[in-house]
Amino acid sequence: MIITAWSALSPYGTDDQDFAQGTVSGRPLPDGPRPVPDFEPREFLGQQGTRAMSRATALSVATAARLLTEDDDRARTGLVLGTTNGSAQNILDVNRASLQRGKPYHIQPTVIQNAAMNSVASQTALWHGLRGPNATLAGGRSTGLSALGYCRRLLLTGRADTLLAGAAEELTEARTWVGDGTAPLAEGCALVRLERSASDGLAEVLAVASVVAVDGDLGTAVLKAADRVLTRTSPDRVWAAVGSGTSDDAESKALATVCPEATVLPPLTESLGQVHAASGPFQLAAVLSHAAASGPAERFALLTSAEPQGIAAAAVLRVKGETVVV
Repeated sequence: MIITAWSALSPYGTDDQDFAQGTVSGRPLPDGPRPVPDFEPREFLGQQGTRAMSRATALSVATAARLLTEDDDRARTGLVLGTTNGSAQNILDVNRASLQRGKPYHIQPTVIQNAAMNSVASQTALWHGLRGPNATLAGGRSTGLSALGYCRRLLLTGRADTLLAGAAEELTEARTWVGDGTAPLAEGCALVRLERSASDGLAEVLAVASVVAVDGDLGTAVLKAADRVLTRTSPDRVWAAVGSGTSDDAESKALATVCPEATVLPPLTESLGQVHAASGPFQLAAVLSHAAASGPAERFALLTSAEPQGIAAAAVLRVKGETVVV
């Protein structure tokens, strides 16, 4: 499975180059909540159809637009999008309205629509006319890497020719209530374009694995997931490793153990902020950005994500190190 392109709307800016330069240079962001600067849905997407659109949907629609071409067969193009629990703001809005208003039909339909967990993926597909597989995965920080495994199965079984995979998280008042204080809350959307084969791809996804930490030992779960994907290459060939950045150092210790010779890139929580389900897709974009900045050369990269609720995921890429910005 080949990554042929990526795109990201992030606290670094609305341009892919903003993210690439920011993450490679380690440019610090302001303290406090970190929205995507200067992102106004109506300015990016127009007036029609955006009035009742959630911010997460707008981020997803705008990012997906950069990865689609006029030549794409939309009937064979799908979308696999990650989330933590959907739009927390719209879910709470529905709950509030159901208690404050006398009848269920007094609640605005658009509010109910945006509260559905698969709303962002569905509306993104409808906006762009994508009629291939459409799926929403909810697995916290591990979602992005798990989505790669899901997409791989879809492509290998011939369900689609092209897939967009990633995640979107919005910065709303409701989401601030779930912050754990370990890093500033941030929003954004990162997507990669995946094809079964391509001669001009940026990187090949060699393996993806996920492990459930039944005993609560996330460090061991990360080690197991990493060992599974590294069967496709040897640890001493890994050029860079990057983790999602959990509240403790279990993940970073696991990376240092399994790939002691690799360059460990800063976790996204340190540079970008807490983007929850979007951690994995932003990790992919960060690895590709670092590879491009290092010059063209074949490299192997290890990515891990650890969700404190007990899920660890890992992926290994063979990166070409060519220009990666769409």
